[in-house]
Amino acid sequence: MASGKARNRATVVVLVVLVVVLALGAAGAVGFLVWQQQSAAAALREAKEAPLPAAEPLYEPEEDSLPLNPIDFEELRQENPDLYAWVYVPNTNVNLPVARREGDDLFYLDHDRHGAYDATGTVFSQAANTADFSDPVTVLYGHNMANGAMFATLHDFSDPAFFAENELFYVYVPGHILTYRVVAAFNYDDRHILYSFGFADAAVREGYFASVLAPEDPQANVREGVVLDADSRIVQLSTCRSAYADDPVRYLVTGVLVDDQPTT
Repeated sequence: MASGKARNRATVVVLVVLVVVLALGAAGAVGFLVWQQQSAAAALREAKEAPLPAAEPLYEPEEDSLPLNPIDFEELRQENPDLYAWVYVPNTNVNLPVARREGDDLFYLDHDRHGAYDATGTVFSQAANTADFSDPVTVLYGHNMANGAMFATLHDFSDPAFFAENELFYVYVPGHILTYRVVAAFNYDDRHILYSFGFADAAVREGYFASVLAPEDPQANVREGVVLDADSRIVQLSTCRSAYADDPVRYLVTGVLVDDQPTT
């Protein structure tokens, strides 16, 4: 009888120990899960609070890369091989191609950019000038149209306020953007500038440049503080004084080259 009771007590002890072990295991498992969740939450907080890495740019141009020329000269030549440059005068209607016809200086006086007859004409230069604007004096011609087309709005430079606020115009040629600062705008006589002056002579250039900065026109606008020397390169945008009459007097907007930026 006594031995039976002893066996029962031993069995109870074993069961108690087993229950305790199981309870401790369960508590440990729960503790582990709690610790794991707390660690994950802490890691998530740290990830949210950490600063974001700097975004990598999609493209970084090289320091010596060239800007893109806004004029597609290949397309322009396909349209008409006589088109070789483009002139743009901000805040006017002048945003136009420039043409020249070999053997006929006046062809584009009454032909459009495609070479078809049109009294409006096309902005053009003549054989006395090179096509790369490297001459000391380059003259571009365009009509003064009553509807404001071609070079008509160059006359806005006769307004002192407009002249003061609009200093630059641009000439685009293959591989270059040429920036000119407007230095004078005035009426001029009917002389052919390129054939009337021997600009190969430095003294002649200086004399002509002095006249540009001190024109005889009492209504002229001239930029203060401008200095032109024998090495200056100017472009003169030439149009008629009147859009309605056969007037030999020309209106000239003159810019001096201030920047020559190579392009792709």
